[in-house]
Amino acid sequence: MLPEPPALRDESAYAAALDELDDLMLALPGTPASRRFDELVVLIEEYEARRDGYDLARMRQMLAGGS
Repeated sequence: MLPEPPALRDESAYAAALDELDDLMLALPGTPASRRFDELVVLIEEYEARRDGYDLARMRQMLAGGS
């Protein structure tokens, strides 16, 4: 099992993650680049939830059609 990637700690790391995510937009599925893309999406969502003060689990549930 792979170790958990470190959480984004500040706006600088967040901006770097957004830049890297942009570079990986066209990554082919199943490649290391696409796995990194997926990892960055999670890290960015978690950072935005902490920064903006919303419940990420509840938001995901609502988007999935739950209440």
